[in-house]
Amino acid sequence: MSLRQPIAVFLCIVMAVALLWSKALLSIAAVVFSFFAVLDIEIEPLKIRWLLTPRAVRDSIRSKPYLWVFSLFFLLYFISGLWAGDLSEWWSLTHPKVVYLILPLAFAFLQSFSLKEYMLVVVCMIVMAFWSTLWTLAAYIEHYQLFNNMLGYGGSLPTPNGHIRFSVIVAICMILCLAFAIENQQLKYRWERLVYAFLSVWFFAFLHILSVRTGLALGYAGIGLLILFYLRHIPFWKKTAFLLLVACIPVIAYYTIPTFTQKINYSLYDLKQFKAGAGESYSDSERWQSWRAGIEVGNQHPFIGTGTGHFRKALSEHYKEVYQRDQYERPHNQFINVFTIFGILGLAVFLFTLIYPMTFPFFKDPPWIPVIYLMQILSMMVEHPLDMVVGTSMFLLLTMLGLSYQGGIFIKKNEHH
Repeated sequence: MSLRQPIAVFLCIVMAVALLWSKALLSIAAVVFSFFAVLDIEIEPLKIRWLLTPRAVRDSIRSKPYLWVFSLFFLLYFISGLWAGDLSEWWSLTHPKVVYLILPLAFAFLQSFSLKEYMLVVVCMIVMAFWSTLWTLAAYIEHYQLFNNMLGYGGSLPTPNGHIRFSVIVAICMILCLAFAIENQQLKYRWERLVYAFLSVWFFAFLHILSVRTGLALGYAGIGLLILFYLRHIPFWKKTAFLLLVACIPVIAYYTIPTFTQKINYSLYDLKQFKAGAGESYSDSERWQSWRAGIEVGNQHPFIGTGTGHFRKALSEHYKEVYQRDQYERPHNQFINVFTIFGILGLAVFLFTLIYPMTFPFFKDPPWIPVIYLMQILSMMVEHPLDMVVGTSMFLLLTMLGLSYQGGIFIKKNEHH
């Protein structure tokens, strides 16, 4: 009996739980997970084998290219050292990206995850997310008036990690619960369907109380994408009624949920200030300004970008010269970040990395896996999650888990044929 797969599942659970509360544990668990993925430990009799060999790497790349493709993001950073100039700056941006090499390698060396193993990991994340929503609600209720006022000035409710990442995790948990309820997926008990249905409604309502626009937008986008995937199985009148209900919810929320009302009012005021040219100190205006700065800096080096060694320096100088600001903002857009650092060539590699897994025939089934993947890509339009510990870990963990499970089913079907 090999201990490798059970240890891998346990460490995935650790990462799933740590997404909400511990960045340090995320990094440690990823390294330990990668180590045990290439170390086979058998009992009765005890046997330990090191599996990481050039031939094994070559074979896994051939059999599971949809996992290995994400290592290209690390290679972009690694190769850019050739023209980085400032090697210390290059290393500071490159070494966090090693996870894009070690996690795909680890999942490629492991056997494919089963549905039960996949569900066990994500259900642990869902349970931790539910507990975290209770913690956030308790803090909000305790200081109800204070947080309502803060939201009116662009603030946010207290969350266990950054409020944007937290809202994205809640939106993803909502979609997972909704899909598990629709398909009646069970870890063990029949009553689980009712729990998943309740949690999907709970997370959806909580997103409106939290009122983080990224999470709200992704939540609605996820529901819309699920409807598209299940389109042929739903009668027309049910589709129409459901879409009308979803469309009415934001209007109802605006008049019934104070936090949501304050956030909408603040967003409209922010937009008004930006149009008047006085929005530098407002969150949305800063985001739009960061997009413009990133594109302008990138256009100065359109083919290979600024390079990792000069990226932050180029942005800082641009903000000082153009906006007369000492503090710069990284572009709040993953694609603009990649374009600014690596130019058109690097952006093409990055887009290939994201699109390639979607070209495999197994990608569309089960529907919640592509929906979660697309939701995370959509989040890259307003943030740069792949440059942050939680965003990186969530993207790689959920994507690798899903592709491992999907690829395993596909491989078994081919073996039977």
